Amino acid sequence: MQVSMLVGKRIQMKRKEIGVTAAELADNIGVSHQQLSRYERGTNKISLEHLVAISIALQTPANWFLEDCFTPPKVHMNNQYTCVAETILGL
Repeated sequence: MQVSMLVGKRIQMKRKEIGVTAAELADNIGVSHQQLSRYERGTNKISLEHLVAISIALQTPANWFLEDCFTPPKVHMNNQYTCVAETILGL
């Protein structure tokens, strides 16, 4: 899933969780209701300025909106290290 969609879903989730309407949030951050809707659907990329404004308006750290955007790095071990690990762990 695209970053814009993931961030948008979290914006909408937090907005609804605290009981703020889309119109109220849009007015608070200085964008149209339609623009906020595009952010929440992920059809438009949100600017950093608007993400910070949303963060302030919803009293939520900005990094919270990005949490779903990162996957933990995969650890790749070559065969040599796999054999050593298996030996040590008794696998």
